This record gives sequence, structure tokens and C-alpha cells, in this order.
Amino acid sequence: MVKLKHGFKIDTAKCDGRMHCMRACPTHAIRVKNGKAHLIPELCIDCGSCLQACPSRAISATTVSLAELDRFKFKVAVASPALFTQFGINDTPAQVGRALLDLGFDAVWEYAVDIELVNRAITDCVKSWPGPFPLISDSCPVVVRLVQVAYPSMVDQLIPIEVPREIAGREVKRRYSRELGLKPEEIAAIYITPCQAKSISILQPAEEVKSYLDGAIGISEIYNDILYRLRKNDSNSKGDAQRQAIDSGELFHWGNPEGEFPNLSREHYLPLSGLTDVIKIFDDIEKGRLTNIEFLECHACRGGCVGGNLTVENLYVARSKELHLKANMPQPTPEFEREVARRYDGEDFTIRSSIRPRSFARDVGDLRERVMRRKRGEDILKALPLLNCGLCGAPSCKDLAEDVAWGRAEISDCVFLSKSRIDRLRRIYKKGPRPKKGQPSS
Repeated sequence: MVKLKHGFKIDTAKCDGRMHCMRACPTHAIRVKNGKAHLIPELCIDCGSCLQACPSRAISATTVSLAELDRFKFKVAVASPALFTQFGINDTPAQVGRALLDLGFDAVWEYAVDIELVNRAITDCVKSWPGPFPLISDSCPVVVRLVQVAYPSMVDQLIPIEVPREIAGREVKRRYSRELGLKPEEIAAIYITPCQAKSISILQPAEEVKSYLDGAIGISEIYNDILYRLRKNDSNSKGDAQRQAIDSGELFHWGNPEGEFPNLSREHYLPLSGLTDVIKIFDDIEKGRLTNIEFLECHACRGGCVGGNLTVENLYVARSKELHLKANMPQPTPEFEREVARRYDGEDFTIRSSIRPRSFARDVGDLRERVMRRKRGEDILKALPLLNCGLCGAPSCKDLAEDVAWGRAEISDCVFLSKSRIDRLRRIYKKGPRPKKGQPSS
């Protein structure tokens, strides 16, 4: 079984074991043992719900730093459209691009062309798809992993088209390798990401192939540095050369609800944002209730990528800025259209390997052993109170029963079956949660 990486890490020294993360996890991937949170890797979909729920800031995103990029000879920023929504109404994409150059990047990549290319590829794929429907967008890594973990029968409905950031990474390597005479491995294509899930899709793509990108930097990590440079309003020739490269309105169609809509028929298309709503619709698909939809555009974050957990600006303020940018960006130029036409005819947009359901530890062993453990889990569940209080350290009684059956827990962890469990919890939590930064300790 492949050793799974994830887009965040848990600092057990900071963890108070208050179970907020366990209760927030939509796939029941977290357990709390001896007052510390622990991850079941194969159940985690990297949605980041735990990062936002943790009151002690014990969970943090895994991204690269600017200092780590020094090993590359040429560094290219592939900026998520969400980046440009995080600043003031008068801060243009060109100015943000100049700030990225001042931070040490050698170029800011034209991402709008890649977005238009993928939108056309999606449209062609939907038109020729033999079924089953609906096809599901693979642009959000969390949604892809949700299907792998919780809806394995639907993996073949994930649209087999590469996402724009990967197409951009591939073209970055080609273009600058050709122009500068550098080896592809000497060129860094770095995604400026609104969420930690994009980071893990680069470190360990769901289809288990190597990403064309070399890492991701969170928007929140470089926000202050960019803001300082914007306010300093320092224009230089290097930045001016990039002005036109990122002034394209097509950039802002992607990453928001209905971002993939322009080339698709509205009556057969459904945009979704927010993991709760995505799960509800996926449940309906499994039950055969969604029959008239050809394509689902799914975003795990509420409001799309502008609501990612590594953004800074309020979701609604960012959305307002995004609408402003769309309204004030120029229409695609003839040069833009020619570049799209040139690359579309010669590119392969199909994902390089099929996405498969995720393997689980419970699938290991012979059939007889697996059946016996499942039967044992069912018997244990009958002895539990079914209150799903979570005080055992598992999110539900069913999860505890399964953990006991597979040797990950003891039935005495249930507070209703063991007074000693109550006593242990009292000892762990008698000091109370650690005070938040800036608050006096009691």
C-alpha cells in the first residue's frame, strides 16, 4: 500500500486533545488517544477542516518556503486566480505580479491560456463521453480524494482531463527550457495556492504520477510581503515586462463557482461549493437521483478557491474584488486566441494515469480474516450506547467498534463501559485548554 502524504501536519506538543478536529473531519480520519490527535492516513482527504477547527493551532499546512527555491536556476510563479482577489480594489494583477518578481521569482506565468485550453478540453470530453453521467470536475484535489475514499464506485466519473495548474507547469518547463537553455529540473514551477490541498496534489497526485509543478506556497505565507511591496508602489523594468502577461480577464473564470461554465450547457451543468453540499449531491448520485446532469463542477471550499483556508481576505470581499477584476479586464486579444489555437491542436490534455479507489488497511489480509473482523465489529457495536458522544476518541460508536475490531482501540475506551476512561479524561483535561495567543492564562 502506498505511503500517503498529506498537506498538513499535527504538532502533538501543541495539541490539547479537545476533539474539535475529530468532530470536524468529514471522513472520520482523526482519532484522539491519550489527549493527542492522530491521523488515519488512508481516510484523510486533505480538506483542511481540521486546520480551521483546531483552537490550539496544533495543525498547520505543509507548503514550501521561498528559501527552499534557491536550488533552482529559474523560478516561475504560477499564481492561482484567488491570489489577485486578496488585495485592494485598486491593486491590479500587474502590480501583484511585479510584487512576486520583487520577492525573487524570475517570471509570472500566463495562466489564462491554460485555463481556456482546459475549458475547451472539458467541453469536448463531455460531448463525446459515453457515460455514465454526471462527469465530475477534478480541479479540486479534495473532491478527487473524497471520491477515492467515500465514493469508490464513482472514480470513473471523474473527468480524465489535466487541471490548468498542471498544464501550466508542463508548459513552463518546456518554454523556459527552450528559451534559456536550462534543463527542466533546473526550472521551478511554483503554484501560489489558496489551500493546502493543492500542495498535496503536487507532492502526491491522486493518479500517482509526478506533478509538473515543483511545490506550492500558500497565499497567506507571502501575503504580507506582497502587500508591503504594493504599498511601496515600487515599479521597475523587470515588472513592467510582465504587465501584459497577466492582464487577461480569462484568468478569473477559474476557481470560483461556475468557473467552468462558459463552454457548457447550463441545463446539464451543476456548480457546487462547500464540502457539505458536495457530499449531499454525491449521495444522490449513488442513489440514482441525479439523471439530467452531465457535468458537476465541485469545490470543497465555500465560495470556491477564494474561500480556501490559506487565503487572507474575507470571502465576500474577495468575491467582490473578483467580480470587479472580471468587469475591468480586457477581452481576449487576437494574440491570446492564436496562442490557445496553436497549443490546443498539439497538446494532450488527458490525465497520465487513471484515478483508482484508495486502498485501506482493512482490505489487507485474506477474505476469511476480513469477514471475521467485520462481524466482530458488528457485534461490538451492539454493546455500545450509540450516542456518538466522541469521548472515546473516535467520532462515532460505529468508528469505535471498527477500531476495536481492527486492534486500534479497546472497548473500555467507551466512557459508558469504563469508569477508568472518565478518570483518564479528567486527568488529561483538568488543566483546561491552553490560552489563545494574547489571552492571559487563568
